[in-house]
Amino acid sequence: MRATINGARVTDKDSLHALLRQKLNLPADCGANLDAVYDLLTEPGKERIITIKQEALLRERLGDYAERLLHMLDDAAKSGHVKVIRK
Repeated sequence: MRATINGARVTDKDSLHALLRQKLNLPADCGANLDAVYDLLTEPGKERIITIKQEALLRERLGDYAERLLHMLDDAAKSGHVKVIRK
C-alpha cells in the first residue's frame, strides 16, 4: 500500500490522525496516538510505502508532535514493513 502524508492537509493532531487512518487504511478504532499507529504499521504481511510531503509545514503546524511522528515512521521503517520517502 502507498500513502502520502502531506503537511498542507494537516492542521492539528486530530486532522493528522484522520489522515493517517484514511491514507494508511487503518481501522476506525485505531487509537489516535502514535504507538497504536506504529503497532499497525509494523504488522507482518502488510508492506507500506509512506511519502512525506511538505515536511516543513508539518513541523510548523504540529511542532514537537511532528518530530515524534517522523521518529515513529523512521522506527517503523526499521521493521522492514514500512518504507518512508521524504520529498
